[in-house]
Amino acid sequence: MYSDRALVIGAGFAGLLAARVLSESYGDVVLVERDQITVDTEHRAGIPQAHHPHALLARGAEALEALFPKLGAELAAAGAVEADLGSDFMSRAPAGWAPRDPIGLKVHSMTRVTIEQIIRRRVLKLPNVSLVDGVTIDGLLHDRGTVTGVHGRRADEPYTDYADLVVDASGRTSKLVSWLAEFGVHCPAPMIVNGHLAYTSRLYHVNHDLKLDWKTAYEITHAPTTRRGGAVSTVDDGLWFVTLFGAGGDAAPTDEDGFLAYATTLECQDIAEIIKTATPASAIHHAPNLRSRWNRFHKVPNWPRGLLALGDSVVSLNPVYGHGMTLAALNCTDLRNLLEDHDLANEPLVFQRAVAKSAQIPWTSATTTDLGWSQRKLPRSTRFTQWYARHLFEVIPGNPQVYRAFIRVSQMVDHPAALFRPAVLRRVLWSALSGSRPRARER
Repeated sequence: MYSDRALVIGAGFAGLLAARVLSESYGDVVLVERDQITVDTEHRAGIPQAHHPHALLARGAEALEALFPKLGAELAAAGAVEADLGSDFMSRAPAGWAPRDPIGLKVHSMTRVTIEQIIRRRVLKLPNVSLVDGVTIDGLLHDRGTVTGVHGRRADEPYTDYADLVVDASGRTSKLVSWLAEFGVHCPAPMIVNGHLAYTSRLYHVNHDLKLDWKTAYEITHAPTTRRGGAVSTVDDGLWFVTLFGAGGDAAPTDEDGFLAYATTLECQDIAEIIKTATPASAIHHAPNLRSRWNRFHKVPNWPRGLLALGDSVVSLNPVYGHGMTLAALNCTDLRNLLEDHDLANEPLVFQRAVAKSAQIPWTSATTTDLGWSQRKLPRSTRFTQWYARHLFEVIPGNPQVYRAFIRVSQMVDHPAALFRPAVLRRVLWSALSGSRPRARER
């Protein structure tokens, strides 16, 4: 047995952040990763979503900056595009175009590959953090209610490693539920919401001949009538990331003609124009059947000591809504704060409850939207939230104040209660009761 040693399963985004935090409290931190990986590894099998856009919400960027000082400046130096969420975004809701007034809230737009490479370099420079790659974990080592390490295979040889604390950050494909069942710890059935959404993405080289007055353009899907949407973002390395959304079972094709034809059905014709005229920089990648899943580990009374879980291993949200990286960053902020006052190896449920608390708002946001495509009868609270959201979107095109409130909530900067403040509530209720909409701007 080792003392003062932490082991993190998974060296993706969440695992790297966890290792960064644990390096402050543990003398030795080991990242154990299934893929072969180097500091400069780009696309790998364990991160299929890297072929699609990744949003780092404003709240997530703030949390990351606290963990990695001057990260924003480093991202900008690597080519990440800084954009105001109002003036630099062209947004289309079903009722019309959103206002383009500056909001004063900025985000960086970049590929998943770029942000993960930068964070990986930083983490692996820490003197007490190491990486062991090419390892397939088959289960947990345990002794009388305490997890003591992991076992698996590396290069067809048995692999065993011990630690005082094991953190599962292996993501959507986590096998933690079955590993726990092997030694008598049974978890509640996960909550799963499937919105039957899909997205199809491709990178393009920026075409400077197209004179566009935005850095990101997007058109949302909205139940029950608007099944198609799309987005294009200017990202690092002089690229555009084009993604076409399909909801309620709709999906964009992966052949070139079909991809373009789907884009031409959108109101935002800039997306189709880019596909027509820009040079492709990647293949077309498709991700079907996107869903949200919550493993309710915080409700397991005999949760073993020496084990924590975070990120997508616990709550994996429909990636269309862009919560994943931000939620992982918030989990690791909680981890850092709780380690100041708690021995989490002996009090793991303290952390799992914090993970559940951080997940509540983004889970409700993502699943309420996806349940709009459901044919079954929904709870009254969900129906009310959907009704309010529908009328909120009708007000947005002609009202900068309402749009600003919506953006701050969607970026997790403000609590959703901000959308029920009098200035917003009056406009939404007036629209709902009178049937009138504010005048929207032209494209």
